[in-house]
Amino acid sequence: MSLYKAFFKILKKNRFSIILYFVITIGVLIMLSGIYSNKTAKKATLESYPIYIRDLDDSEYSRAVVEYLGSIHSVKDKELNEDQIKDLLYYEQIVSYIVIPKGFGDSFRTNGENRIHNEYDEAMPVGISISLQIENFLNSLRNYTELGDSVEEAKKKSMESLDITKYVSIHAGEAADNGSMKGAFNYIPYGLLSILITGIFPAVVAFNKGEKKNRIQVSSMASGKRNGWILGGAATFALIVLVVLVIVASVMGSGDGASTMPGASRGSGDSLASTGLLFSNTWWLSVANAFIYTLVVSMLISMFANVPFFASAPASAFATIVGLGFCFLGGTFVPLDMLGEGVAKVGRFLPNYWYSTAVDRIYNGGTFADVWDCFAIQLAFGLVCLFVGLAVARLTAERKQLA
Repeated sequence: MSLYKAFFKILKKNRFSIILYFVITIGVLIMLSGIYSNKTAKKATLESYPIYIRDLDDSEYSRAVVEYLGSIHSVKDKELNEDQIKDLLYYEQIVSYIVIPKGFGDSFRTNGENRIHNEYDEAMPVGISISLQIENFLNSLRNYTELGDSVEEAKKKSMESLDITKYVSIHAGEAADNGSMKGAFNYIPYGLLSILITGIFPAVVAFNKGEKKNRIQVSSMASGKRNGWILGGAATFALIVLVVLVIVASVMGSGDGASTMPGASRGSGDSLASTGLLFSNTWWLSVANAFIYTLVVSMLISMFANVPFFASAPASAFATIVGLGFCFLGGTFVPLDMLGEGVAKVGRFLPNYWYSTAVDRIYNGGTFADVWDCFAIQLAFGLVCLFVGLAVARLTAERKQLA
């Protein structure tokens, strides 16, 4: 029990660094998880651009075109000369200069040869888009008038049929209710790495060197029991950190309730509950994923603590280098689908990559059968680190005995 208490006395000496990383982690969770929130299903809207229209025909057909374009874009109503229009196009204050020639209405009813002219900067594809909008409207207007509708009726029907906002929704996925929680759980690894390395690493190193190590070795306590108490202290601290971060992630995730909280993922349906995803299958899988990652980080720290080269390095350096390195390469800070192929190949050798993969699968409606391989790969990484650390510690001890 004395070793257990000693472990937390060492942690107490590093409390300011631990608290600092706690604050940083919670701040990161609050800021970055907001990326995933508020991505609700919403109506699609057409992009609106500043344009200038010169209607030289002033017929009911040309007025219909002007009204249609005005319903989408911002039309300059001030009378301008050609030089002013060219300046506006050059400085991109308007993206399109549309001229409806005289006789357009008569030509539209007959052969349609007197066409609308659209002048735009060819380096800006938006001009082509406006030309297509005009063409689609004119085709629809012609079809309705040929069916016997008046120009006014044809105009209204054409505008309604081309209004995509009535038919198209931008879906942030059925799991729009789980965005904040997904974001928070996705960024938990940064906190686990930083806080656990800052707290556990210097404590374990302290027991493995100097006077503390000598006193422990000459004591009457069995080596297995000694290691058990130290492991118990590390496990207790790791569990406390995990619980705190899970609570923060859960509170953030359920704060939006069942309304609008993941971005481009598809949910499991449990998010429709009044408490969001809290205590649903998705939530439990997320917690299990974080728990496994915590075990892996603990094994990683044991390797660092047992390797003399790493053991002599300051904990803050490890927390920064390992924490940021793993998170950037493993899809914690950058979504997996945005990682370059070269980065992704490196990331596959890190537990963060498989943690993030598991998060994506979980919030895409996945079950344990979909993520067990991610759990297994993370554990395999941790076990490799553990065995490497034990092997190096044994080899180092044998060399010291021979010396």
